[in-house]
Amino acid sequence: MSQPPQGIARFDSAAGMVQALALALRGRPYTSPSESPLLDSLMPAINRLPCKLREQVYAFGGMTEGIGPSQVARVDVEAIAEWMAGLYPQRRYPAAFIGSSNGALMHLAAAMGVPWLPQTFLCPVRALGNDPDDARRALEQGLPIVHALLGADARIAVHHMHDPNQDRLMLQHMAYYRLKYRRLPLAYREFLLRSLAPGATLYVSACNRQWPVTRTSSRSVFQFGATGGASESEYFEGSPRVRQYLSRYGIARPRWDPPPADDMAPEAEWGFDPALLDDLQELAEARQWRLIRIDHAEPESLSALTADTYADWYAEQGEPSRRLLVDSFLLSDPLTTLRLRAIPYWSLFGVEPSARLLEQYLQRHPGFEEIDMLLFSHGTEGVGLAPIERWQQLLGWARVEGRLVGVDPSRYPRDFATFTRFAEDLARLGPRWDLPEPMSIAFFEEALQRHGANADVALSRLQDGLG
Repeated sequence: MSQPPQGIARFDSAAGMVQALALALRGRPYTSPSESPLLDSLMPAINRLPCKLREQVYAFGGMTEGIGPSQVARVDVEAIAEWMAGLYPQRRYPAAFIGSSNGALMHLAAAMGVPWLPQTFLCPVRALGNDPDDARRALEQGLPIVHALLGADARIAVHHMHDPNQDRLMLQHMAYYRLKYRRLPLAYREFLLRSLAPGATLYVSACNRQWPVTRTSSRSVFQFGATGGASESEYFEGSPRVRQYLSRYGIARPRWDPPPADDMAPEAEWGFDPALLDDLQELAEARQWRLIRIDHAEPESLSALTADTYADWYAEQGEPSRRLLVDSFLLSDPLTTLRLRAIPYWSLFGVEPSARLLEQYLQRHPGFEEIDMLLFSHGTEGVGLAPIERWQQLLGWARVEGRLVGVDPSRYPRDFATFTRFAEDLARLGPRWDLPEPMSIAFFEEALQRHGANADVALSRLQDGLG
């Protein structure tokens, strides 16, 4: 695939998911989040390094995705939108998705054979010698970067995200700025105009997850912590788990001391900024598209719903599936999932809340003969991380065989070779089938209506389209 412009991290949820879906629509598997043959070839050797050295190499490797502070004012958010939209095959689609990143949603889009355009992407900026545990200093040092990003384009909001729990390794050498389109980029507009005929449907993925923030301007916030294994109160008030975590990493403080939160905002990575709706409604009305908003309370609200929708879809085709394929963060391959006739279940991260939701799903659906599971490695034993034994216990729900896919249990959560090994292991699974006929819009919407009430998911029609 083409190289992205400077200012977007490829190794992140939005870029990873859009690449995986675009490849699926082109009939190709997703084999590498990095799309770097050199880096992928080095992963097995990196995985054999001692633990501390492995962490350092991973952190420095991530730093190469970042831009320098002097480059921030030249970030071209229009070129980034053009790159993401340009990954998809140019053809007419019956529908498209736009909005919040969501791994489960990628499977729904792949089943329907339609694209998704992210509202949010990660712009990492190099910050050598950064202290992951000093949030007040991070906010202060980040303000010039925030102001430069705001000046680069008036159509975006900037969410400076600082999470010392899940992003500890990366934060040693970079700062995370998630940019949200509040106005529709020209490249997105042109892609939709080319791709959707009058009467087509545009779905808005709207994750309503909020997070306490420190507001730094009308279009920017500082977010300490993030959705994952630790609770909001643990980030801001501490807990025995936080104390133990800091002690384990030799940090001489009992808890973090972040800037006081004075507002709530859409969660930096997953939350939807409703400011984008104005442009979407105007365009849908002008083009006579149906505009449907899909509200979901949490990122994983769509996980069980998507699995249930796939199960209904396969059964309608007379091909009920007894295989569950569990994704993890950006480790996912929608095309291979379809060819295996597997039911996809997306886990946000390798954390206990995600493990608990998967366990609840398996309790409701205990009949899977095979369960295949991918696990994303953050590189740290953060607050709320579910140990490898927890995930292996969940594999025990399989009646015939449960497998870790691309995972070295002895190295998790520092199993960095999993970023290439997952695709190699998926390629060995079988049997394979031809791709099914695309899921219809009517079937998709009926399934969401049927399963949504129990999943904090709701559809609302914002624009009727033709007729």
